[in-house]
Amino acid sequence: MAKRRRRRPRARRRTRAPDRRRRTPASDLKAVSLANQTKTALDESRMLMLGAQILLGFQFHAPFQDAFAALSRLEQTLELIVVALIVLVVGLLITPSARHRIVEHGAASIAINRFITSIMTPTLALFAVALAVDLAIAGALIAGWSIGTAAGLAGFGFAIGLWGAPAAYQRETDVPTSNEKTPLAAKIDYVLTDARVVLPGAQALLGFQLSIVLTEGFRCLPVQVKLIHGAALAFVALSTIVLIAPAAFHRLVYAGGDNPRFQVLAGRMLLVATFCLALGLAAEMYVVVFKIAANRSLATILAILSGSVLLGLWHLWPWVLARARQRASSPRSDASGGGVG
Repeated sequence: MAKRRRRRPRARRRTRAPDRRRRTPASDLKAVSLANQTKTALDESRMLMLGAQILLGFQFHAPFQDAFAALSRLEQTLELIVVALIVLVVGLLITPSARHRIVEHGAASIAINRFITSIMTPTLALFAVALAVDLAIAGALIAGWSIGTAAGLAGFGFAIGLWGAPAAYQRETDVPTSNEKTPLAAKIDYVLTDARVVLPGAQALLGFQLSIVLTEGFRCLPVQVKLIHGAALAFVALSTIVLIAPAAFHRLVYAGGDNPRFQVLAGRMLLVATFCLALGLAAEMYVVVFKIAANRSLATILAILSGSVLLGLWHLWPWVLARARQRASSPRSDASGGGVG
């Protein structure tokens, strides 16, 4: 009797479950690309600020060192020039964050990306000059002015060569041609990044302000100048507290969630912080200039000029641009409304 062959069980065909994943249309890909580019641009501003804060703290602290009085008039004048340059650099670095809040309302846009790109060139050039002058003075104190001059020129050339070289190989690729709606999660990420751009400048200044009150140079200042320093300290401390507040609110009040009210609140906090920081920097500019030049008129002029420039860059200019954009868009809405009626 022949043995029955056992039939092998047929393998069951696996039916593929329907792909329920949401496919991203081409328009969403553009939006994601624009959102990523905006985030990257803000992160780059933050990196520059982390470098600038070192020079900001040093320049404000240097006149209160014991050996500063031994510097020649030329060296002290150069230090005064660098103080003005580094304050301007900090002002330019914070400008994109303020413009992002006021003009773009915290959204990703082609305009803010182009603005950050355009403002980076003069900012890096001023930064290179300030760094070169500091290197020259340091080199002169170490080994004489011949070495100091060589160090300053070498530092400037290396910085400009390395920072300016990418402009020669600039390739504009995958740039979106139209703005897309920015997700709420991205807006919240942007407002926290904007705060992180401003915070290093405030904390560097606050650290300087708290430390110089223990120096002999500060003790010898007139009472009026000390009071101005106290006012500047109050403004910068308030700015630092307000800049830290969005992180506390996002975690403790909104449990780290995406809430549109938090995005609006954090944006307003950032503008209040930049206003206080501008006043604090201007007041502290008076103290530092007076310490270097012992000239109240010059200190007053540079303090007023610094405050005007910072408030203009961080508040007045963005508000003017936002107002102009509203006026440009209002005739279109009026015309469309008239056509429907």
